Amino acid sequence: MRKKVSLVLGSGGARGITQLGVIKWLTDHGFEVNEVVGCSIGALVGAAFAEGKNIELGEWMSRLTKREVFRLMDFSDPRYGILKGQRVMSTLHEVFEDILIEDMQIKYTAVATDLTNEEDVVFRSGNVYNAIRASIAIPGVFKSVVTTDGRFLVDGGVLNPLPINYVRYRENTIIAVNLDGDRELLSPIAYDKLNAISVLQESYLAMRRKLTKLSIELYKPDYVINVPHNISGIWDFDRSKFLIEKGYEYAEANLVHLINK
Repeated sequence: MRKKVSLVLGSGGARGITQLGVIKWLTDHGFEVNEVVGCSIGALVGAAFAEGKNIELGEWMSRLTKREVFRLMDFSDPRYGILKGQRVMSTLHEVFEDILIEDMQIKYTAVATDLTNEEDVVFRSGNVYNAIRASIAIPGVFKSVVTTDGRFLVDGGVLNPLPINYVRYRENTIIAVNLDGDRELLSPIAYDKLNAISVLQESYLAMRRKLTKLSIELYKPDYVINVPHNISGIWDFDRSKFLIEKGYEYAEANLVHLINK
């Protein structure tokens, strides 16, 4: 009998491309992922997988260069967000289609944040690209999504960077991919030497790591794959081939003992 898995994919910019490697390892070793829950980059990767297009997404990502990543940036009025996000969404349509979530082959959940009410917004129906666009709306970077009922939606990772609590198949083996894993220390961070922007960034990362640890402690997935939060920068999509390979390695290191169970 194939092992059934609910896969939780976290937020973390380009680090999330490691999740394509995790998915490849699971499918290569006979696991049946029949549910995926994601926010931000995890919502995007999860959608491609739910449509059976994760390999195509990985191939497209692996061809990106720094120049091409820059070309995908459609700059906007900075008062509302540096990027519109339309160009990258239009390009992704060439990789996988915009279909209804309820028509997907497996259970799919995307999570965004409603700043108006300070709560999660869960997408389990409707057009998948609407769900992705809301879930990846990094505050200050992508223009936020304003709904017809007045909700102001931003990146799901703001409140819930690893949305384990939205798994529906609790009887499955639950595997969470945490993109806020401990830093791979090349050398200690000299916090007293950081500039204001770097201090702000490190403070934000510390907050995210704490939120993620609390979620793991509270909702107790069966297995957690921790991706070091400094493995790449948020926009390092030109390193996708490397990141996919690392994701495969992390899955192998954490899950190989399950193969013969």
